[in-house]
Amino acid sequence: MSARVTIDLDALGSNFRALRGYSACGAVVKADAYGLGARQVASCLQALGCQDFFVALPAEGERLREVLPRTCRIHVFAGATADSAPGMQNHALQPVLNTPSQLESWRRLGNGLPCNVHIDTGMARLGIPWSSVETTDFSGLNVKYVLTHMACADEPEHPFNAVQLDRFERVLGQFPGVAISLGNSASMLAGFHHRFDRSHLGRPGIALYGGNPFSDRPNPMQPVALVEAQVLQVRRLPAGEPSGYGATFVAKRPTDVATLGMGYADGLPRTLSNVGQFAAGPVRCPILGRVSMDLVQVDVTGLSLAEGDWLELFGREISLDEMAACAGSFSYEALTRLGPRVERIYHQSGVPDSGAGAAASGVSGIS
Repeated sequence: MSARVTIDLDALGSNFRALRGYSACGAVVKADAYGLGARQVASCLQALGCQDFFVALPAEGERLREVLPRTCRIHVFAGATADSAPGMQNHALQPVLNTPSQLESWRRLGNGLPCNVHIDTGMARLGIPWSSVETTDFSGLNVKYVLTHMACADEPEHPFNAVQLDRFERVLGQFPGVAISLGNSASMLAGFHHRFDRSHLGRPGIALYGGNPFSDRPNPMQPVALVEAQVLQVRRLPAGEPSGYGATFVAKRPTDVATLGMGYADGLPRTLSNVGQFAAGPVRCPILGRVSMDLVQVDVTGLSLAEGDWLELFGREISLDEMAACAGSFSYEALTRLGPRVERIYHQSGVPDSGAGAAASGVSGIS
């Protein structure tokens, strides 16, 4: 392996405890815990008292159930269909029902087991439209949570937040006494749930993993992931010589170039070509030329680097959000794009070999 991500489970736990100070909360671990390994992340958070985990698909929930006891609730955003309902029962998965047909499938096949109902208050993706709630049949369902999803929570002052909250309040009368869940990371920190006199379950995602849940505020969370690439070769590039595909970079002076073992197949955005940076300690090393499938070149002139050294893509000197913005993307995509060739290493105080052992055994998360 010549690219690695070190996951700081202590920082993950610190972020969870901070979020739990705002509301009771679970954890969104879909997409392999945003690329960081759902098995390890969920096990860490369960040890801290987390009892609710959210995934996108039934298959993700089934694999997660292998490491979580049935006392933990696994919520599936995709809901339940006639095909998926039996397997969801077998693995004690709790569907988030999104359509009238899903309501009917779980009513017929769910055997009275718990479920959640998703009300669309303005995201216009999944969920029962708020305007049709009064004419929708929710009878015969053991509804534990009523969910909605805020489209603009990353900007807490955005006027559409008030629109969605008003709509949500109008439909809650159809669910007397049922707990609610509207808090993704930004919604929890903004305190939107305090408007409602109901038990609330937050469902943070990006904030757990160190990304900034806000687009207009400083990041209140601790960084969790450190992504690094290894130096495979260092060479002197004469002035006037190009580097990389298409010769898009030409050295204006003699330049020391390090070739790193990470490319777009590993999740390094190709849009960082000629604009991104790696860090060697506090020193920024510009990317030279195009990012290729397996490799990238950086300017290390004046540094004493050798084969086998490691340079940082993000995590300490360069923040996750800074790197993602430079690539024209955002933190969610930057994490979930990390490929299977990137070694996952888990660090936790007082737990020796938490990463090496997991990697060596092949248990590096849900793939």
